[in-house]
Amino acid sequence: MNACRKNSHITIDGHLTDAAWHTAPVATNFVQSAPQPGMPSRQRTEVRMMYDDDAIYIGAIMHEKTGDSVVHQLSPRDDFEDSNTDAFGVNFDTYLDRQNALQFVVTAAGVQADGIVRFDGVDRSWNAAWFSRVSHTDSGWSVEMKIPYAALRFPKKSEQQWGVNFMRIIRRSREKSYWNTVNPAVPNATGQAGRVDSISNIKSPVRLALLPYISGYASQYADAKSQSINGGLDLKYGLSESFTLDMTLVPDFGQTRFDNKVLNLSPIEVRYDERRYFFTEGVNLFNKNDLFYSRRVGGTPINAGNAETNLSANEVVISNPAATRLYNAFKISGRTGKSTGLGFFNAVSASTAAIVKDTINNTGRSIETSPLTNYNVIVVDQALKNNSNISFVNTSVLRAGSTYDANVSSVLYKFANKANSYGFNGSTDISQRIYTNNNDVGHRTMLNGGKLSGNYTWSLNTKVISDNFNPNDLGYLDRNNLISAVLYNVYNTYKPFGHINTTYNKIGLEYYRAYNPATFAKAAMHGNHVVTFTSFHTIGAYWDAQPGTANDYFEPRTKGRYYQLPANAMTGGFISSDYRRRFALDLEGSRRWFGTEGRNVAYMSVSPRFRFTNKLSAIYSFWTENKNNDVGFVARQSDSVYLGTRKLQTTVNSLYASYIFTRTMSLALDARHYWAQANYTRYDFLNTDGTLQATGYTNNHNTNFNSFNLFMNFIWQFRPGSEMSIVYQNSVYTNGTTLATDYMTNLRNNLQAPQSNSLSLKVIYYLDYQTIANAITRKQNTTDTKRG
Repeated sequence: MNACRKNSHITIDGHLTDAAWHTAPVATNFVQSAPQPGMPSRQRTEVRMMYDDDAIYIGAIMHEKTGDSVVHQLSPRDDFEDSNTDAFGVNFDTYLDRQNALQFVVTAAGVQADGIVRFDGVDRSWNAAWFSRVSHTDSGWSVEMKIPYAALRFPKKSEQQWGVNFMRIIRRSREKSYWNTVNPAVPNATGQAGRVDSISNIKSPVRLALLPYISGYASQYADAKSQSINGGLDLKYGLSESFTLDMTLVPDFGQTRFDNKVLNLSPIEVRYDERRYFFTEGVNLFNKNDLFYSRRVGGTPINAGNAETNLSANEVVISNPAATRLYNAFKISGRTGKSTGLGFFNAVSASTAAIVKDTINNTGRSIETSPLTNYNVIVVDQALKNNSNISFVNTSVLRAGSTYDANVSSVLYKFANKANSYGFNGSTDISQRIYTNNNDVGHRTMLNGGKLSGNYTWSLNTKVISDNFNPNDLGYLDRNNLISAVLYNVYNTYKPFGHINTTYNKIGLEYYRAYNPATFAKAAMHGNHVVTFTSFHTIGAYWDAQPGTANDYFEPRTKGRYYQLPANAMTGGFISSDYRRRFALDLEGSRRWFGTEGRNVAYMSVSPRFRFTNKLSAIYSFWTENKNNDVGFVARQSDSVYLGTRKLQTTVNSLYASYIFTRTMSLALDARHYWAQANYTRYDFLNTDGTLQATGYTNNHNTNFNSFNLFMNFIWQFRPGSEMSIVYQNSVYTNGTTLATDYMTNLRNNLQAPQSNSLSLKVIYYLDYQTIANAITRKQNTTDTKRG
C-alpha cells in the first residue's frame, strides 16, 4: 500500500469529506481471520492513509447493508474486546522487525483503545495522546484518526519502511478481518502484516510531555480521620527518535485500588495484580521470565518481622508500615533501527521503620524494617529474522546497611524456521543473594521446542530449577527445587463445520522430580476441550489425573521433607452463552476425588451478565469451593513438622457495574466479598517417609477470613492524555479463629468491624511540547500579520 503526503487541511470529524482524502490510494478486499479464516469479509471496508510533517492520518469507511446493523455499545477506554461494539484498528510495526507493533483502535461508539502488540498479546496499559472521531450513516460508519509522531517511534532515515495492517471487527457476526491476511493457525499476527514504503522525509518531533497532577484525599479508619492535598509530576521525554524516558517525581498512588485479598494456606506466595499506573504502563519489555514483579518496588518491608522479634521487655509495637515509601522511579526504553530493544528501570525506596513503645517508662524507639533500597532492571532484546530473538536481562536490588543485596542475570532465546512452523525457546538464569560473608547462588534452565503452527501443534517443555534459585527480591517465582518435563498436544479447528464454529483440544503429560534430593515427585496428565458453536455459545470440559502417589516437597516447608499426596483425579466443565446478547450466562463446575476416603474438592460458579442499554451494564459473579479433609502445613517445632486435616470453605460474591456517559466519561462500581474459613478436625506428625502419624499437638489453627472491598471510580478524559478522576473506596478485613455458622451471620459480623474509607479527587493535565510550540508559533504569526 502507498501512503500519500497530505496536500490540504483535514478536519477530524469522522466524515471523510475533505478534498485531501480523494487523492489517497484505497486499501480494501479485507480477509477474515474469524470466523471463516481465508474467506473474504462479508462487508466492504475502504481505508485511506496519509501523512504530513506532524502526524499519520487514517480514514476508513465501514460499509453495511443498513446503518442499524452497526452495534456500538459504549465502553471504558481500552476495554472494547468484551463490549458489544464494532471496531476498526491499525497496527504499526515501524521498525519492520515483524514482532513488535503499536495498535490504535476506535470503536463504532467512538471509544479509543491503544496498546503495544507483542508475540504474547496486546499490552493495553500503554496509552498515547491521539485524535479520532466517528460518524454513522444509513450504509455503515466511518472513522478518522490523527496519530501524531509524538505517539510513535520510528528510525531516523529519509525513507520509512513500516509493517502495517488494518483490522475490522463486526460484532454481530463475530467477524474479525484484516487488510493483509492473518492466519489464526500461525503464531504472531504482526509477522503477517502488510507493508508501507512510501512515507518519506518525516522527523521525530521533540517528544516531551509533562503530566502535572494535583490530588486531594479524605480518609477514615474507625475513628481516625485524615485529609491531605498532594501534587506531583510525571514526565515523558524522547531522548532520541527511538528512546523514551518515563519518570515519576513525588509519586502519588493514593487512588490505587485495594487488593482483593485471599486466605492463603499454601506454600506459594499470592501474586497480586499491579494497580499503580506508572508500573503498569509500558513495562512488558522488562517483565521477561517473571524477573520483574513490580509489586516488590515499594512493597512490604523486607524485615517487617523485626518489629516483633526485637521487642524488649514491656515494649509493644505502635506502628509497623505495611509498605515502603517510594522516592522516585524512571524507565528508559526503545528500539534501534537494527531492531535492538533496550530498557533500563530504576527506583529508590526510603528507609522504613516500625515504632515501638515501652509501656512502663513511656519511651519510644524505632526499629528499621527496610533500609534505603535501589532497584534496577536492564534489558537488551535483539529481534532476529523468522520471528526469532535473543535477550539479556539483569535485575539487582541494592540495600544500605547489612541487609543482603540480590542480583539475577538471564539469557533468553527463541528461534523458528522460515515458515514459522517449528521452533524452540529457552533461558538460563543465575540468582545471587549477597551476604556479608557468603553468597547464595542458584540457577534455572528452561528449554522448550515443538511444532508452532497448523491445526495440530505440540511442544515439549522442560525445566531445571535448583533449590537455591530465588529471584523474588525483584521477580516472582512460585516454587523452586524442581525438574519437570511436560508434553503438550494441541488440536484446533478454525473453520466452521456443521453447527460448530471452532474447537480447541489440548492433552498434556507431566513428569516432575525434586532437584534436591533428586527423587521422584509426581506424574500426571490433563486435558482441556472447548467447542464454540455457530451461535457463539461455548461449552468446555477439562480434566486431570494423578494415577499414583506423589511426593509433595512444597507443603512441609522444610528442606528435604515431603508429604505423600494420594492419587487423585478431577473433572469439570463450563457453559458460556453468547456475549452479544443483552443477557448472557457463564456456568462452571468441577469435582476432584482422592484415593483417601472422604477427601474431595467441589467447585461451582455462576456469573450472569446484563447489558441494560448501550451505556449501562453489570456482571454478577458467585463461586464457592469446598475442600473436605484437605491436608496442609500448620507448624514446625525444631525438626518436627505438623500437618492439619481441615474442611476449607470459600465463598465469593462480586458485582461489577458501569455506566458510560460518553466516550470520554464513565462511572464504574466494583464490589467483592470474599469469605474463607478453615475448620481443623485433627493434627498429625509428618514422618520422614511422607506419611502421617497421630500426635498430641492441640494448638488451634481454625481460621475465619473475610475481605470486603468496594471501589467506585468516575473518570472524565477532558482532552487527550488528560483526565479527572473521583474515587471512593471502602474495605474491611477480618481474620480470627472463631468460625461462623452461616453466610449472613458472618457477613453482618464482618461489616461491623472497623472499616477503611477514602474519597479522593485527582486531576492530571497532559502538556505536550509540540502542541505548545505550535500554539506559540500560530500566535506569533497572528501578531506579525497584524503588525504588517
